[in-house]
Amino acid sequence: MAKVSIIIPYLKGQAYLGDCIGSLVEQGLAESEIIVVNDKDGEPVPDAVLQMDYVTVYNAVDELPEIQEKEEPEEADILEEDEERPVKGSPYGVAYCRNLGIQKATGKYVYFIDCDDYLLEDALPRLLKLAEEKNARMVTGNKYSSWFKPANFTLDKASRETDIQGICQLEGEVLRERFRIMFSAQHLLIDRQFLLENNISFDTTNTYYSDTRFVVQALKLAGESVFLDGDSIYVWRHRNDSINLPALCQKRRPKKGREYLESYEKALDCLTEQDIVLRECLDRHLLVYCRAKFPARIKGGIARRYTQALQNIPEWKSKTKEFGFLQRTELNLVRKGKYRMAKPVIGFAKWKKKKKGFLGSRLQWFRVIEKRVFKKMPLRKDWVLIESFFGKSYSDSPKYLYEYMQKTRGDKYRYIWVLNQKSENLAKSGKHTRVKRNSLRYVYFAARCGYRIFNVRQPAWNKKRAGVIFLETWHGTPLKKLVFDLDDIQAASQDHKIVFYDQSREWNYMVSANRFSTDVFERAFMLNREKILEYGYPRNDVLYAENTAEIAAEVKRELGIPEGKRVILYAPTWRDNQFYGKGRYKFELAMDLGLMQKELSGDSVILLRTHYHIADILDLSEYEGFVYNGSQYEDVSRLYLASDICITDYSSVFFDYANLKRPILFFVYDLDAYADEIRGIYLDMEKELPGPLLHTNEELLGALKNMDDITEQYKERYEEFYERFCNVDDGHASERIIEKVFGEQEKLLEGK
Repeated sequence: MAKVSIIIPYLKGQAYLGDCIGSLVEQGLAESEIIVVNDKDGEPVPDAVLQMDYVTVYNAVDELPEIQEKEEPEEADILEEDEERPVKGSPYGVAYCRNLGIQKATGKYVYFIDCDDYLLEDALPRLLKLAEEKNARMVTGNKYSSWFKPANFTLDKASRETDIQGICQLEGEVLRERFRIMFSAQHLLIDRQFLLENNISFDTTNTYYSDTRFVVQALKLAGESVFLDGDSIYVWRHRNDSINLPALCQKRRPKKGREYLESYEKALDCLTEQDIVLRECLDRHLLVYCRAKFPARIKGGIARRYTQALQNIPEWKSKTKEFGFLQRTELNLVRKGKYRMAKPVIGFAKWKKKKKGFLGSRLQWFRVIEKRVFKKMPLRKDWVLIESFFGKSYSDSPKYLYEYMQKTRGDKYRYIWVLNQKSENLAKSGKHTRVKRNSLRYVYFAARCGYRIFNVRQPAWNKKRAGVIFLETWHGTPLKKLVFDLDDIQAASQDHKIVFYDQSREWNYMVSANRFSTDVFERAFMLNREKILEYGYPRNDVLYAENTAEIAAEVKRELGIPEGKRVILYAPTWRDNQFYGKGRYKFELAMDLGLMQKELSGDSVILLRTHYHIADILDLSEYEGFVYNGSQYEDVSRLYLASDICITDYSSVFFDYANLKRPILFFVYDLDAYADEIRGIYLDMEKELPGPLLHTNEELLGALKNMDDITEQYKERYEEFYERFCNVDDGHASERIIEKVFGEQEKLLEGK
């Protein structure tokens, strides 16, 4: 077989590049070379890649250092885009990297793949075989898109960008389908001599859409010598960290609107009246882009150029018939240059897309009132909005901070508790106001309160006002990797990182229980270390109270647990890969309650505590008198005091429970899958946890029957763990935090 030169532009993302090249190596081509072109200011290519014999790395800066870089537009230009400005050429960027790769290639064919994408098995050999059999100038295959690295890829996690069956010539409807989304060089295997003879190259004057003219020109000149193999699969991998490692398409730059139109115009210049299908594809792309980006990226002078381009599209009605009524109306108005009329149509279309029901959700209307009324009212610096676990309970660190404030400040502040159900404990706590989450009163107080105390993220829509002080207590020392420490996001939403980043920018303070958590929060949440208060967890204050025995007895009475029984607390976490839909999680109990009841019911009971994310309600009726469900109990810290042993898996509860120096068992029946495929963990569980790892119900039962031996075996490790993770908690965390966050502000006000 002929030699293939595989060209990879590279800027940032060493792990992405490693996965990409790994998939290329697995293709098993006998004759191939991999050319990595490192763009200007890119991250170093990993040593493992540099050491590969068949990989050659070129640095853009070394190849053309004498050419002046493209100048970024001035701020005024970025804001307006109302002039037709020429774009200066640049030796750097994806276009230059690919052109350099073509020049350096020694293979008969060149193949284009991005550094964050990868191939499924046999994808490239199939293209090469097809190219040689058909003596083709260009061949391609199908494209999928996925958020996951190759190790986690499955078809059910991928979207089919194209799904063309069999081997066929790339013309007519097949051509329309293959380039329905975009004109991209990804997954194209092209005869290198054909490119050189026809002077086909990537547009170095265009940063974001340099592929368009290249692909259109290559398709036109290749004519009937273009084929597709439907079994050759390219995976376009989305990047889930657009903050630190954005893909080119994720970068937000106002000049994109101008560059897109220029790429369209240059590609159009390559065509004649006979190139009907290519013209249809180009026009459709323009319509989709214009509808999606007006007026954010299409405004001023550039808008007038779009209007002219739309007016030049032949057979306008047939080209726009696939769009809905509002979309066609929007496009027609832009085509006529009636931008002021187009904007409200677009706004209504977006509102209609987001609304629920015929008139929209109540919360959407509440937010209209918030914007027009509530946020125009004065901010109340003496009002405190408090929320724990999305308003599900009066619990956790917010509860203890609030109770400390009631004790030390009383009516000096007005306390607004977000709580969906009534709570007897809250009712007895002192003067306060209770509101239901997402109610009109909730929206009102969220708009006016000068302080916020939350232990989870706030709603994405609920933007705080200037002057509000936000205290984020979080809800545990992390064992599972968080946010920006994650590779793949296995939860229901792939917007996790960007949403989390935006919301955490509003936090003025975040609570940490130990130095380990401080380090993780700083990195995983991208927070300034100065914002992190390493003061201990307020929810653990009760574990150091003088009346812990009395609290434990009270909890047992509340739950109906008989005196004299050994209480085994089982607190499993939720699994990120088990969900019905966005925000709706499910859970399957792994502990064999029947076995435990048969063997342990004589002197023990199980106190079950599931995670707040779990949507299912477990039926425990057959275990009555042995299993007690504490999942709805408001304060898990009080459950700790009522228990003698804690069983968990990957939940952070054991970090808190260790303050009591009572035995902890780890029932990790799915450890391999959880660590490797779901989220990963921060600690070496085999070496650092203060208790044994138990993989089966039989092992768990054996440990519960021999707790004295377990306690002695893990005594030294437990002490080390305690010193590392529990050395800050001492019963005064609430005091330290409130005096820092509220006390300092109070002193400033007194000094005025």
